[in-house]
Amino acid sequence: MAEIPQQAHTTPDRTPQGAGSAPGDAPFSIHLPVYEGPLDVLLRLIEERRLEITEVSLAAIADQFIAYMSGMPRRDPRTLAHFIWVAARLILIKSRALLPQVVASPEEQEETDDLVHQLRAYQLYKHAAQILKAREQQGLRAYPVQPPPLPHPQSKKLPLDNVTLEALANAMQRVVNRWLPPPVADEMISRLTLTVNDCMDRIRAAVQARQRVTFTDMLEGVNTRVEVVVMLLALLELLRRYFVRCYQETLFGEIIIEHFPEAERPPADERPTPPEGGEEEPGD
Repeated sequence: MAEIPQQAHTTPDRTPQGAGSAPGDAPFSIHLPVYEGPLDVLLRLIEERRLEITEVSLAAIADQFIAYMSGMPRRDPRTLAHFIWVAARLILIKSRALLPQVVASPEEQEETDDLVHQLRAYQLYKHAAQILKAREQQGLRAYPVQPPPLPHPQSKKLPLDNVTLEALANAMQRVVNRWLPPPVADEMISRLTLTVNDCMDRIRAAVQARQRVTFTDMLEGVNTRVEVVVMLLALLELLRRYFVRCYQETLFGEIIIEHFPEAERPPADERPTPPEGGEEEPGD
């Protein structure tokens, strides 16, 4: 008879793990020439190759279970479902041991791996459910979670091979700069002298004189980015008021500005409403 661990034996007041039994009934236990104990332990011994499946009579296990169910005054569906699951697993293992070894196709191997994964997941959830049930019976409503331990450094000495004196000085300077007072402003920002109205007058005068100008021509004498933006805002305002019209002859080409003849402009009642506080300037 194979050596059976001490935990395989049952006690009268304890139900074997996963064996399942109806309340008030004796737990199901197997009695074979090579093993005696709960069905779950038998499956674990076989899967761990501590007991040969060929030495176990599955027919004897089925007969004993049928006799066990027949003697129960009230049959528990959970006990029956658990036995079917374990018996199916035993049948699969024994069929593989008795049948000739055949090289499995990738699809069959994938199905086998999936079955193994499901069985392991089932055992994991089953074990977790037992732990949670025990805590619930003890009145414990919380489950503490401990963070994983932090990895300890392999050596207490920090490597300084790649550290130079210049790098240390720069790092120290960055730390010191955080605590230095902000620099005193020694330059005054002058007020912008170029306004939107000035740029609008400049564009209108140019198109009245030459009928057609480019946006680059309007930027003549403009030196800062802010002044370019002001000039663009002035052009957009003239477009909104239908004083000029713009187009590009090529994609991303030069912006050409033309005078918008009064006769071609839309009626005043069809034009967009000027912004609040603004007024339409009189015609040309």
